[in-house]
Amino acid sequence: MDRVVVGLDGSPTATAATRWAAQVAGGSGWSVRAIWAWQYPAATILPIGRADLPNPEEVERRLGEQARELLHEALGDRADSVTLEFRRGPAAGALLHAVREGARMVVVGSRGLGGFEGMLLGSVSRQLVEHAPCPVTIVRHEPAVPDDGVAHVLVGIDGSRGAARALAFAGELARAIGAELTVASAVSPSDLVQADHEEPHTGLDEHRKRIWEWTEPLRESGIEHQVAVVDGDARTALLDLAGQRGADLLVVGSRGLGPVGKLLLGSVASSLVKHARLPVTVVPSGR
Repeated sequence: MDRVVVGLDGSPTATAATRWAAQVAGGSGWSVRAIWAWQYPAATILPIGRADLPNPEEVERRLGEQARELLHEALGDRADSVTLEFRRGPAAGALLHAVREGARMVVVGSRGLGGFEGMLLGSVSRQLVEHAPCPVTIVRHEPAVPDDGVAHVLVGIDGSRGAARALAFAGELARAIGAELTVASAVSPSDLVQADHEEPHTGLDEHRKRIWEWTEPLRESGIEHQVAVVDGDARTALLDLAGQRGADLLVVGSRGLGPVGKLLLGSVASSLVKHARLPVTVVPSGR
């Protein structure tokens, strides 16, 4: 389904995520479905007695006023194109349920508010990355979207099934929004030492040959792209390359190869989500 689900809770990063989702959806022709999850506070008995809580209809009326004001401030005229829904319960569960109803991608801020109004906590992005059946984009900082939109997508690959899915998603997204696409693979010196102790340059040539094979689906689909081989640990090398190339989005698979391949490990996605200043999309590896 051509829809982007975004988590909204009034926090700065959730607002940035909403702007990012609207920008990408506008360029690709996808729709945006904003989910605001809420729940009553765990403690309803105070030292002075039991607290009187508003009924659910009143809660959602108040949230609706706040959400519509926030959307118009963040998106201007585009706010009316966003479908807004309120769901009672934990944010992670509400968003997972929404994406399972159909979504190309789910977008959330890296950390939301706490307490009664805050449903996008730091743990929410982690739960979505681990369990969502569709790609998850984490937005950490403002401004999340440059003035000219998402113009450059960088995707990291390593030959794993997860990387192949990330490559396919990045290619489709780049074509849909008219963005430049760079395909990168990180390689360390130890990866270039073969069992029979061949020279490093021979190993590098072999690695480039594998990259050519991995990117064949892009060529078959007619998706223009550049290829880059970067030295070092993928967790830092991909970030360095993203800065050098001016990438607006970094895409990786949720799980890569193990110690034998040692290019994109499961820890790579976790590290990038925590430390990247640009938005990061984690694509599920599938089962």
